Amino acid sequence: MVRILLAFAAFGLTLWAGPALASDPDSCGANLVCASDPQSVVKGLQAAGYQAKLGKSEATGNPKIESAASGYKFSVFFYECEKAIKCGSLQFQVSFVDDGKNTLELANKWNNAKRFLQMSVDDDKSLDASMDVATIGGLNQKNFADVLDWWATMLGELNTFFKEEGG
Repeated sequence: MVRILLAFAAFGLTLWAGPALASDPDSCGANLVCASDPQSVVKGLQAAGYQAKLGKSEATGNPKIESAASGYKFSVFFYECEKAIKCGSLQFQVSFVDDGKNTLELANKWNNAKRFLQMSVDDDKSLDASMDVATIGGLNQKNFADVLDWWATMLGELNTFFKEEGG
């Protein structure tokens, strides 16, 4: 009788803990891309045909990936991190050093016409173009490939924009 009670108790504990473990926001399921698992982001980029070199941000110590698309080198920064791990979101970013044409007016002209990629001018007059992506719960490879397609498309449009603006 004691064995039966222990078996039911263990079964009940499994039922109670199972959903909690399955919904752990820090876990990344198999074949998903999650900021909480930087290697999954590297694999997702590589599966879509991109190079991906994993390192760390000098400013924050958080993971950082270097890659390239549409003729531009770009970085993938990890945000909402707890002690440089367990991150919740990504930011794709390309930066341009000051060429004398990096103005708030230029950034605002882009931002008023575009939705996915936003532009800003830093204190050092460098121009940053970035796209943020939340990954809590994970993105399947098809979703992540769509994110990458939007990123590459926006970089292509950025190139056209610079040419039209005399850059």
